[in-house]
Amino acid sequence: MLLCMPKRSASAHTADVAGSFGQWLRRRRETAGWTQEQLAHRAGLSRNQIQNLENNRNNNAAGRVSANPSLDTILALESVFDLPLGESLVEVRRLRESS
Repeated sequence: MLLCMPKRSASAHTADVAGSFGQWLRRRRETAGWTQEQLAHRAGLSRNQIQNLENNRNNNAAGRVSANPSLDTILALESVFDLPLGESLVEVRRLRESS
């Protein structure tokens, strides 16, 4: 018997962390001197995805307004910035702690 679980909506904490991730991403991109288009091309993402992440928006999911990057997206961005596994989230945590 297959049970369907209701789709979870992002918690306030998740939305807050996603906002910090967007701030981190914009700072990283601007420090590298790249446009959203250039970063998207390097990471194999769309410019829209980069824009939505930076602005903490999710235009693809009904009922969710906060960006929620997939693991694939996080790994692609870490690769572009030449970061070790998980370093982006460590940097996001530091950004949150310094705010």
